Amino acid sequence: MTDGPDQSGPAGVHHLLGNQRRLLIIRYLSLFAPGATVEVRHVARVVRGIEVGKPPRQVSTADYESAYNGLIQRHLPKLAESGLIEYDEGRKQVTVTPQLDQYTLIIAATSVITEVRGESPRL
Repeated sequence: MTDGPDQSGPAGVHHLLGNQRRLLIIRYLSLFAPGATVEVRHVARVVRGIEVGKPPRQVSTADYESAYNGLIQRHLPKLAESGLIEYDEGRKQVTVTPQLDQYTLIIAATSVITEVRGESPRL
């Protein structure tokens, strides 16, 4: 049982997707098949690279560490709690679950709707 909002309802979905970094994590991990395992350090470099507009290999150590710490302390546990990923804290690995696809579809649909309306994304 979780203390946060029900992740299956609209408020829970908004709470989960209402953070830009979590959106980037979900979008990136959606490139992998369910069951695929990805190193957290790799996810951190890619996500931070997108945030600062640089290729992952050009992300500074300070930027990487900031993203890495945010992922392991906040974002990955929240995504794991919601069932989108499995997060192995000891090995610092993320495994993609089939549920991730549902959220990827929500993100894509929201992006299309806001683009058609000429609005900025609200998720």
